[in-house]
Amino acid sequence: MCSEERLKKNQIFLSVVIIGRNEGDNLPKLFTSLPVMNGLELIYVDSGSTDDSAAMAYNRGARVFQIKDSDITGPAAGRYVGTLEARGIWALYLDGDMVLSEAFHKFIGRVMSDFTTELGTNIAGFVGRTRNIYLDHQGMAKSERDYAVLPAKEMGPLEKWGYCASYHGGAVLYRREAVLLAGNWNPAVYQLEEIDLYCRIKSLGYHVRAIDIPMVDHYTPYLSLSSRFMLNFSGSWKGKKLIGAGQVVKAHWQKRTLFSFIRCYPYPFIVLTGIITTPLLFTTHWPLFLGTNMVIAIYIGVKTRWYYYLVYLGNLLQIFRGLGKYRDFTPGYQSYSE
Repeated sequence: MCSEERLKKNQIFLSVVIIGRNEGDNLPKLFTSLPVMNGLELIYVDSGSTDDSAAMAYNRGARVFQIKDSDITGPAAGRYVGTLEARGIWALYLDGDMVLSEAFHKFIGRVMSDFTTELGTNIAGFVGRTRNIYLDHQGMAKSERDYAVLPAKEMGPLEKWGYCASYHGGAVLYRREAVLLAGNWNPAVYQLEEIDLYCRIKSLGYHVRAIDIPMVDHYTPYLSLSSRFMLNFSGSWKGKKLIGAGQVVKAHWQKRTLFSFIRCYPYPFIVLTGIITTPLLFTTHWPLFLGTNMVIAIYIGVKTRWYYYLVYLGNLLQIFRGLGKYRDFTPGYQSYSE
């Protein structure tokens, strides 16, 4: 049965789940960019805003939920709440500082009319291109970068429903039932929530398809090289605890799914293998030590991006910092009304 036929049974087709904190300046252009269609609901989950974000989303027709201040962790908490409250067959997850593209409007229409579970019983969702627009301190665009999440080589043509994605970012279109079958977003992890969920999705035999069409523009602050270094290697940055990788590993360890997670996200552990073998190789034949770690760095660069060896090295540091700082919990929240 196709999505359009199920929609005729008084079901909502698409739930747009938006998360944010103090996004009052960004929400108007995001809501303006959303599709106008039958079977649509808007959900905004607010994490401790001190501006008028919640009222703005409410006045735009969204169902608004506010997470308790004591339960605010990272983006996963908002997506967790939004998924629980969503009623749609599909859930489109967006951040408050994003703008949806017109091309993805048309793709949603195609999913609504053409996608069937018979076509892809193992397809859990879709992702398109994310274009990052970097803003300076005055909020002016300083630079931009297309294919910011997935490289072009990993994205397939529209007519083939794309290629199997190795990863997805915060903007993703999921079949809601697949997210729930995988246990929903984990609200207790501060970062890497996308990798955590997708690994659980893949362990069930599902996957996300990456389609080479524009999906969102993501308006994000420009970070200097030193700031990016701190974000990757320090324990905290501007009040954010950078321990999410360790929390994700600990969560999978507790659920006895760690090896499944490593198969899905192997690169930090490949880097770790090179580091562990360093003392032995250095004392026996030091050129072999250099060669082994260089081969690992080149392999990761070819498979992902050239600088990702450093990213995964930072992930290792975050894993060790966060292993003892995972606490499984369910966030409390309440509906917003003026």
